[in-house]
Parts: sequence; structure tokens; C-alpha cells
Amino acid sequence: MNSLYEEKLKLLSKYSGDTSDELLLHLKRHFPVTQVNHDWMGEPVKFIKVDDKTRILKDNKKYLVSKIYDIVHELWDSLGERKIRRTIKKYLDGIS
Repeated sequence: MNSLYEEKLKLLSKYSGDTSDELLLHLKRHFPVTQVNHDWMGEPVKFIKVDDKTRILKDNKKYLVSKIYDIVHELWDSLGERKIRRTIKKYLDGIS
């Protein structure tokens, strides 16, 4: 379990310095995550709510980044496209 934690820290460390903490907090508040776990499942299935629709998180990162970017880019335009997209990716990697 400790190596899983270290792996997650390593993954998130690649985003250091080029993301927005304020936008990250906004994403956590406005794009909730749920998970379904049953005894017969190997690992829980995680979902994120985007546009009032629940979407599966696994193997869907590129689509979700674009979808969330389309929703938040006008409000956070002052950050620039690159920083917004990297913050969204950091958020998705942090919950996956």
C-alpha cells in the first residue's frame, strides 16, 4: 500500500509549479466523484459528474479534460489554456 501512495505522489509531482490551486479547489467542489465497489470487483469503479451526467473515470481522461475545459475555461481564462488543462489533468490523476 505504501508503494501505491508513493506512486501517486510521483504522478502528482509532475504537475508542480504549473497548476492553479484555486482552480483545483473549484474542480473539487463542482465535479464530484463517486465510486462503486462490490465484493466481486477487483477494484472500485470511479465516476465523475460532468454536465449533470455521471461519466466513468478510467480510460476516459482525454475526453474528460476536454469536457471540463469547455465548462470552466471562460471563468478561468486569465490562467491560460495550458495551466487550466494541466490543473484538470492533475485533478483527474489525483482521484484515479
